[in-house]
Amino acid sequence: MSFASKQLPTPCITYPTQPTLPHDVAAMHERLSQKTKEPQAELATALIQSAAAELIDTFFADLLNELVAANEAEHSYREARAVVREINEKLTHYLGWASSFFSNDRIRPAVAHYHSMMYMLPTEDGLRGHIAFSCPSDLAQRIDAMPPALHNGQAQNAHDAIEALIEVIDAAMQALLITPKKLMKFNFVVDKTLSGVISLTQTVAFRSLRKLAAHVPAEHQPILAAHLQRVVSLEAVAQVA
Repeated sequence: MSFASKQLPTPCITYPTQPTLPHDVAAMHERLSQKTKEPQAELATALIQSAAAELIDTFFADLLNELVAANEAEHSYREARAVVREINEKLTHYLGWASSFFSNDRIRPAVAHYHSMMYMLPTEDGLRGHIAFSCPSDLAQRIDAMPPALHNGQAQNAHDAIEALIEVIDAAMQALLITPKKLMKFNFVVDKTLSGVISLTQTVAFRSLRKLAAHVPAEHQPILAAHLQRVVSLEAVAQVA
């Protein structure tokens, strides 16, 4: 599969994805654009479930795993990680349930949307597939300008950093779940069910993170700062996608 050159949005939220995903999405996008009669529902379901799982892993689980590794005895870290597992299971279940309503015409705009977020970016190990989408400029600037005290573990608390992370996650859920759902134009019952699940996911996740903020000690603040700056980029880099 050949890729045409395109620019990353600036600023953007970006993270590595499964090695084959950009190619798989490009292939599905091409088939749907050519109005294939072959049902693509199974592949589209795998795509959306994978995107949701990666969202949870990238923005929640990876951070919590680092915090747990830094202090396995901290109950709030392990409790938050258990919440993340429950969220992942619930999202996977309901996205699978919705797949019975996937027709090629319904999923075509959603797959095109995912395709627009796929990039091949240079890494130390060569080009690797990434997902990238726009980040609000004020949020990116706040993260970039985070006080050195947070990076050095000398901030008064982690509340501001947690609030910034919540805004990053909200932007990710908009791009990866809410926008695709809108593009698929489900009937009232399905749309309301999925909207409810996504809203509950946000509520539970954000409440868990805000609760966690009070338990991040000074020595773990650099983990949080590094996590935020790892997924938010102020500068576009050379890429093909």
